[in-house]
Amino acid sequence: MESIVSKYASAIVSIAKDEKKCLEFKKAFNDLLSLFLEQPEISRYLESYFVSDDDKFSLIDKLCSSFKSENITNFMKLITKKHLIYKFKDIVKEITKQLNEELSIDEGFLYSTEPLSKPQMDKIQSAISKKLGHKVELKNVIDSRLIGGVRVVVHDHVYDGSIKFKLETLKNNLKERRTN
Repeated sequence: MESIVSKYASAIVSIAKDEKKCLEFKKAFNDLLSLFLEQPEISRYLESYFVSDDDKFSLIDKLCSSFKSENITNFMKLITKKHLIYKFKDIVKEITKQLNEELSIDEGFLYSTEPLSKPQMDKIQSAISKKLGHKVELKNVIDSRLIGGVRVVVHDHVYDGSIKFKLETLKNNLKERRTN
């Protein structure tokens, strides 16, 4: 049985496809999610049973004013009215997953010892996209165990340019030479 998260995500993805605005919807929902994560009081306000629907809808109108589809605003009002804002993060995750499938975009992780700049991320994303033959979007994850360099994981593809990996490879090569 399909979960409530999947049902709502599938519904909005269907609308995005009908309007031929998959990228716009993906960006809009991820922008809203970022805003909710940065300002958790917005979620609490929209979840509150003590705030009228009209007041909540007024806030949603303001939050969604820059989006070109009224369906995004209406969707936000619907999940607010149905008291599903607490599931918004999961819904956006599913929307992103479904839209990425529609747009042939793979998601992956770029592990580094410190946050990378946008130009650095873009350069690595471009190189990995070229290597795999389709668009890849990477999320930067900080991993202090790497010592230095980067490690990229996209599905079952691993590209390891970390110093840790190079040291382990060197160590294994030296062990092999000793046994020979």
